[in-house]
Amino acid sequence: MTSQTLDVFQALDEARAICDQKGSNSHECILAWETVEELRIKQSQQQQITKRKTDLERYCEIHPEAIECRIYDI
Repeated sequence: MTSQTLDVFQALDEARAICDQKGSNSHECILAWETVEELRIKQSQQQQITKRKTDLERYCEIHPEAIECRIYDI
């Protein structure tokens, strides 16, 4: 698991605890769930960036010395 995933799980636990203590309509509860939503959005954006890489890009990250990964200035 990534640290962002752990952050989301921690925020979920905190939001549930706050809402149990303060009530589901409290200002604190609403803010806690907004925090969870923001973390989920950040996590989703990071996953989309990761998915945009091509197979060649991933290969070149692992094998930067490969002929296929050389970049020439023309």
